[in-house]
Amino acid sequence: MGRLSKDKRDVFYRRAKEVGYRARSAFKLLQLDAEFDLFGTQRDDGGDGGDSDVGVDGEEMRVRPMKVRRAVDLCAAPGSWSQVLADRLYGDDVNADTDADANADTDADADA
Repeated sequence: MGRLSKDKRDVFYRRAKEVGYRARSAFKLLQLDAEFDLFGTQRDDGGDGGDSDVGVDGEEMRVRPMKVRRAVDLCAAPGSWSQVLADRLYGDDVNADTDADANADTDADADA
């Protein structure tokens, strides 16, 4: 019999559950961000017009202005990409709303 996509032996499935992501696909978006700096949140040591900051080794670093200020995740079920977007763009200042949350509210209203 073939393996299921949610097989508990899958490393990324287990890591997603440990970290709190709804699906392992969150790691795909994190990998793309690490490689291509999709959200513009990575530090840079070049002089490209960003604000000055001090790095961990005491040298001056440049923080680039954020390239992304808003993002829309269409068809967001199960919502792990929305979780990554919320973490990367806003930190703890946002509560990511997903289709799963909206459907839960609708189902609760229908039962009443």
